[in-house]
Amino acid sequence: MSPPRRIDAHQHFWRYDPLEYEWIDGTMAALQRDFLPSDLEPELRGAGFDACITVQARQSLEETRWLLELADRHPFIAGVVGWVDLQAPDLRAQLEPLRGRAKLVGLRHIVQAEPDPRFLLRPEFLRGAASLRDLGWPTTS
Repeated sequence: MSPPRRIDAHQHFWRYDPLEYEWIDGTMAALQRDFLPSDLEPELRGAGFDACITVQARQSLEETRWLLELADRHPFIAGVVGWVDLQAPDLRAQLEPLRGRAKLVGLRHIVQAEPDPRFLLRPEFLRGAASLRDLGWPTTS
């Protein structure tokens, strides 16, 4: 029997752009730089981890695609938690190019960034979440 793998379950990668990552304000100056797989891998190995799950930091389909590309190029990225617009009328069309991506292990929406305290109860959001369930897609919160 092989030993269990140690996996960092929540890791972010980005090419820092203050307009794209406006939530990284002056109080988080240490984060105002690129964080890429080449930065993480030595730290991960040094801490005794075998792999990581990367999680989207921006709510964009573009970032989800980019994280999947990183996962394809770096075997230590075991999975990607991405984002799709769950309220979009074309949700199924957004999901289609992601179908069959084995490393896509979840989808999430950063709810705490929403100004509407009842965001999760919006009919559009509930419809999108139900569509994910009906299509068998993994989700996280």
